[in-house]
Amino acid sequence: MSKYKQLLVLLCLFLTLSSVFYISVIQKSQQVTKQKITQIERQIALDLPLLDLSNELLKHSGNKDAVNSYIKTLNSYINSNDLKVVTIAPKGEILAPVNLHQITRSLSTNNGPVLVVFNVQQTHFTVSHLIYYFIFLVLSVLISFWVKFAFIRQSNKQSNNAQHQSITEPTPLILIVDLNDKTLSSSCNAEQKVGLANKPLCFYLALVEYCTNNDDVALSHNKDVPEELLELANKYFYRLVELGHTVRKRPNFNNSLEKTLSEIRAALDEVLSECPEEKELYYPPKAFGEGSRSRLHSYGLANIKKGNIEIKGK
Repeated sequence: MSKYKQLLVLLCLFLTLSSVFYISVIQKSQQVTKQKITQIERQIALDLPLLDLSNELLKHSGNKDAVNSYIKTLNSYINSNDLKVVTIAPKGEILAPVNLHQITRSLSTNNGPVLVVFNVQQTHFTVSHLIYYFIFLVLSVLISFWVKFAFIRQSNKQSNNAQHQSITEPTPLILIVDLNDKTLSSSCNAEQKVGLANKPLCFYLALVEYCTNNDDVALSHNKDVPEELLELANKYFYRLVELGHTVRKRPNFNNSLEKTLSEIRAALDEVLSECPEEKELYYPPKAFGEGSRSRLHSYGLANIKKGNIEIKGK
């Protein structure tokens, strides 16, 4: 996880925690203020008959000093900087609109409605609140580092699993045939090279190409080598001539078939000595039994596919 992502996580956590706390404080403060205003209204309603308020109908000016003294006493009883009573007066005397921090309540009396004006100052950033915000910041930092370490741990775990998987899953073996030096080797041990004579080398390459192009073809010892396979073998022989390995007459690939296959098997036994489980893919099968059973045998490479063999100098 980069520093920018970690910082983004930190900010999101801090803003989320702070927003939830701020909204909770506002709602709680509004609820408490509402309850206090209701209690004060009840007390004022009980004390109204004792207050000497002005009465326009009776042409009575009232005693403003006594009302102000009552308000002062009432505010000292409330004992709060956030909530105070500003004015208690008949409705007709309050002409100016109240400001944003003031709330007006109406009380019914025999002489008409009386308005009570409250001044509400809600403080949301007190010292105790700032302590909470600091705690939220510390928590956000700790959680962001925990998320970062968890992300790094998960990434390392995935990397280790990938490395372990790459180690446990073996790389598919490839048989390498180099016409330039007439050798066989494998991808699991490219340094171990085994030389092969012209005839078995050409026949084996032809056999691989023929079986790759013709699936489920049975090649019996009791029958002549197919013409297509012979043409492929001759093609590889002419390539050896071009590379300067021989000037002799091309061999008869129909003759001594079992000897040719034996030479191929011997070379493969040596090349694939460290990977015996892969031998079946490249190995021309041997015939077991005689007579009618050997007639069912095929020396073709049944499972060979393109990509299993790499031919250099082709």
